[in-house]
Amino acid sequence: MKRIEIRARRATVELMDQMEKRGLLRRLRPSGACLSVNEGDQVVEQVELAKKGTGPWQMLAVACNRVKLDHLAAHSDIESWLFFSAEPTMKPLLYVVAACRAEEFERKVNDGSLSADDLIALELSPNDPETSFFTVPGGVMHDELTYPGPGTGPVFFVPEPSEMAHRSVSLESYDITISRSEG
Repeated sequence: MKRIEIRARRATVELMDQMEKRGLLRRLRPSGACLSVNEGDQVVEQVELAKKGTGPWQMLAVACNRVKLDHLAAHSDIESWLFFSAEPTMKPLLYVVAACRAEEFERKVNDGSLSADDLIALELSPNDPETSFFTVPGGVMHDELTYPGPGTGPVFFVPEPSEMAHRSVSLESYDITISRSEG
């Protein structure tokens, strides 16, 4: 039997670049368009798309520099969130979720009874293994935005089914503000 000994190498940017150039992996890094998204805008780029024969799946990079909550949306299936970054000027990511089911949320929006108790706003920081990576069940109304002001808009990655329904509820009749968390 032939014996092979492999020495592990510490993952470095240079080594990862070499492997990427050889087509051995693809690092999840925000593009220039994602890192330069203007305040008030959002960029969504498809990073990967699985072949239909293996199950429709895609990886999106979402650059979010939107500062006004004007809608919440839900998907018909699970999506995952991966929020990591080495960008030192990145602003916090705000993940806003309805605290009730989609039907009740839409009713409250339409009849004018929506209140702060119906919304949860999480201020997420990148690279926290306890809070930066999670899944969102299908049907949960949510949106993402950031605080106004200087800094790079947050970029997160979403592996999700590539073919799923999408439902959106407009909040244009509300002026919703989100204040910074207290620590």
